[in-house]
Formats: sequence, C-alpha cells, structure tokens
Amino acid sequence: MQTYKKIHFIAGFSLILLIFFTVNLKSFAQKSSPDRGTYDGTIGNERIVLVAEKSDSSILKGYFVLNRGKAVEESHSFLLNTSGNQPIFQSDLYLGKMKSAKIDSSSFEGIVKLMNKKKRFFFWHQKATLSCAIRLEILPKRTDRYKKEIFSTVEVKSDLLYGKAKGLWTRSPYSDDPYIEVLAKGLVKSFNDPEVMSLYLDVYYPKTDVFKKRPLVMLIHGGAFYIGSKESAAEQSLATSLAKSGYVVASIDYRLGFKLLPGDIEMSAYRAVQDAHAALRYLAHNAEGLGIDPNQVYVGGTSAGAVASLNVAFMNNDERPLRVKEADEEGNVTKIEASGNKYTEKFTIKAVANMWGAVADVNIINTDDQISVLSIHGTADGIVPYEYDHPFKNSLMINRLLMDKMYGSKPIHDRLQLLGIRNRLISLKGLGHEPELDNYKTLNRYMDTITYQVTRFFHEESAPKVVLPPSQLSISENADLKSVYYEITNGSAVRVSAEGGVKTNSDPTDASVIWLMNSDKRKLIFLTTNKFAAWNENYFPIKVTK
Repeated sequence: MQTYKKIHFIAGFSLILLIFFTVNLKSFAQKSSPDRGTYDGTIGNERIVLVAEKSDSSILKGYFVLNRGKAVEESHSFLLNTSGNQPIFQSDLYLGKMKSAKIDSSSFEGIVKLMNKKKRFFFWHQKATLSCAIRLEILPKRTDRYKKEIFSTVEVKSDLLYGKAKGLWTRSPYSDDPYIEVLAKGLVKSFNDPEVMSLYLDVYYPKTDVFKKRPLVMLIHGGAFYIGSKESAAEQSLATSLAKSGYVVASIDYRLGFKLLPGDIEMSAYRAVQDAHAALRYLAHNAEGLGIDPNQVYVGGTSAGAVASLNVAFMNNDERPLRVKEADEEGNVTKIEASGNKYTEKFTIKAVANMWGAVADVNIINTDDQISVLSIHGTADGIVPYEYDHPFKNSLMINRLLMDKMYGSKPIHDRLQLLGIRNRLISLKGLGHEPELDNYKTLNRYMDTITYQVTRFFHEESAPKVVLPPSQLSISENADLKSVYYEITNGSAVRVSAEGGVKTNSDPTDASVIWLMNSDKRKLIFLTTNKFAAWNENYFPIKVTK
C-alpha cells in the first residue's frame, strides 16, 4: 500500500513539474519579440498602423499612428517589453501590462491593463484589447539594367549588310590625316561617277543576356560626311558600354563624300539621312532575331552623325531642304524612306543623343514630334556651331561660300523648350569640337562624362514614368484621408511607399498614406518596372499645410 502511495506521489509530483516547466517554457517562448516591420492592428476601438523600427530578444520599439480616416496624424512612440512574466506595452496613449498575451515573430495580442487611464468605480483599471499583425511584403528583385554596365562581355555581329545605294565611298579613305588634307585628297575621287555601295552595320549585344524585348540604340559616326567609319573610337566605346548595360546597339557606315559645291555638300547630308532610315528599317525587319522592340528606338551620333540623327528623327519629306526637293522632282534623288533597301517595317524613334550636332532649320521640330533630345556640345566649337553660325568657323571664309548657317545645340534646346518637348542640354564650357578625343583614335576623360550622360538619358526614356498632379503634393493637416491619384506611362507600379508617413493598408500599389505631423521630410516613393525590365524609382516631396 505504501509503495502504491509512493508511486502516486511520484507520478503526481512529476505531473506538477511537467505543468510547471510547460507553463514556464510557454512563458519563455513569449519573451521573444516580434520582427521589425509595419503592423496593422487595433487598440480598443481604435485602428492603428504600427511601425516597429528596433527589435531584440525582449524589446520592440517604434511608433504608431491612429488610422481613423485623417490624412495627417501625430505619431506616438511605443515600447513592447517581453522580458518579465507579463509583457508591458508603453506609450503616451496606452500603458500597462498585457494579460493573456500571445506573441510570435509576426504578431502580438493581449489585454492591456491601462495604468495611465482614469479608473472605473474608483479602483477598476480600464482595459483595451491590443492586436497587431505584420504586413507581409514581397521585396522585388530589381536590376540596374540600362542604368549601368551589368554584363561583363559584349558580342559584336560585324558587317551586316543592310542595304545598297549609289555613292562615292562609305568608309574614310584617309582617316589618319588632318581633315583639310583629307578634303583635298578626296577632291579627285569625288569627281568620279557614283557607284553602287554596300552598306554595313555592326550589332553589339550583351553575350549572356536572354531577354528578348530590349530598346535599340543606333549610333552614327561623325566626320563631316567625308571621313570616319562605324569603328570610330567614340562610337565603339559608347556602343560597348550601352550593350553592357542591356541595350542592343547598332553602329552604321553610310555614304560619304561630296564635291565642293553647296548643293552637293547638302546632298551628302541627305544621303546619310536616307542610309540611317534604311538601317532602321533593316533592324525593324530583323527585330525578333535581334531581340529588340522597334517601337523603342534611340538614335545618336557625333558631329555629322548627330546632324544625321536629328534629321532622321525630326525631318519628313515635306521638310527637306529646297535643293533636295528640287533634286527629287528632277528624279536625281528619292524620298527619305525609298533608298537603300526594300524593307517597309515601321519603327518609332523615342530619343536622340545629339553630340555636338546641328540642323539647318529648327522648324523641322514641331509640337507633334514628341522625341526627347539630349544635346552635348562644347561652347567653343569651331566646326559645328554651338549657337547659330556657319560650320568650320576658322576656314578663311570659304565656309560662307559653301555652307549655310546652322542651328547648333543651344537654339535646338531653346526650340524644344518652347514646344515643351523633353530635352537636356549639357554645355561643355570652353571646349571645342570632338571634346572626347585627344587625336583621331585616342579617347580622353570626357568620354566618361559623355557615356554617363547618354546612359542616364536613355535609361530615363526606357524606364516607366510616374505622373502625379501637382495639387496632390500639398495636403492640409485637417484633410480627410484619400488615396493619391497617379498615372504611370511605359510601365506599371510594383510598390508605393512613404517616407515621413505610413501607408494605411498592405496593397503594394495603393497610395493611401497617413502623413506624420511631426516629420521634417515627407516623400511618396514609386517603384516601377516595364516590359523592357527597366526599373525606376520616383520621389515626390509632400508638403503639409495649416
């Protein structure tokens, strides 16, 4: 009998120990703090948004705001201490121990005995149920495609035949000589009858990229429509860098050479525009194989290549120079799109990189031509004018006999500004023509500046854009809560977030924000992407008014 009682005593004692350790293990488990993040919850009858900024084994710190339909609220600091037998919630509005607490890494709840509230019936403390659950946020995996070089190796498909047309030559015959000597040596050859020339281009693309919907950049070399080639130093360097950033880049040869007659010099520029158009039709025809979108095309060039780029983007057949129109009527030339090849595929030029170029008439740029332009130009350029002047300023007045005045990057910028077309002018103060070259083949430090500006501008054109009405950037501190209206072009929103405020819900693309009354800086932040895998982040400052 005693043995039986002893067994019962041991069993009972063991059960007590088991219960004791289970309770204490449960209590110990409750001492861990939730993770940092944003929580949606309630305290009593109030809805709140709680932001946990710091978390360790027993302490959770941050602030919360009341979510009661107001656009601006005061923030309230809080501390959740889980180190004791009962967790303690502390803030200026609510203070007390939490009974029946349940706490894990993503939520916490319990009944708070409010020590800072007036007692009921002299001795009963008020109570409030506290319940918060963390918002699950999926962090998107974004890249710096088109923003910077993200691929290490570039492949080049060389000498792809894009067309044929009659001309004098397509590559510089004396590229290592000074231009004036080249001009003199070429005079003899320029009086030969034009021959059918094969027109070639090179395609640069990132070797390991499998993406099949990329913007296309087409580069046109300089050389006064007389010298140069698609392997020119600046074009090769820029093409390689842009391809490493994720673009498909084409660099073209085109027909060169002219007689020293005003009409023939003008005609040589027109032939370059025709060839550029033919190259773009060829690239659009082969868009699927090249992995490009022919409706997202950028063109750019240096010097004469910039002149050709601006004209192929903005000039139509009705806007051609009078001499060219007359030659067309006489059957000596064809329309812009009727030379080089028989391809008819369409393309859309979205932006131009004008590097020290010019146009004969700024009126070819019209309101309907919503094509963005980046212009980079040395203010002391004596070959292609920065302002409005004759080209080849230091040619002993011969330029005035052979060439008309041209509108350089400054008047082009002014025209674009007047028409409200997106553009940017980078003026290189005191620098002359081809500022990126020390000689015909050697690049200098300005090439890095040029590459950075072109890459930045083209990324802005590739990535989505957020349109936000200015009226929504200012909010009265007594305003009711409303979701901010926004539109996105060329893409879609992935996430909307706020600095100096808290979103009212977990919808990643909803722009309903409670702004903090006592914050110094308030920003609405839009993370966007599109079919080109171009990511963008736009910031809009928010002002709270009385």
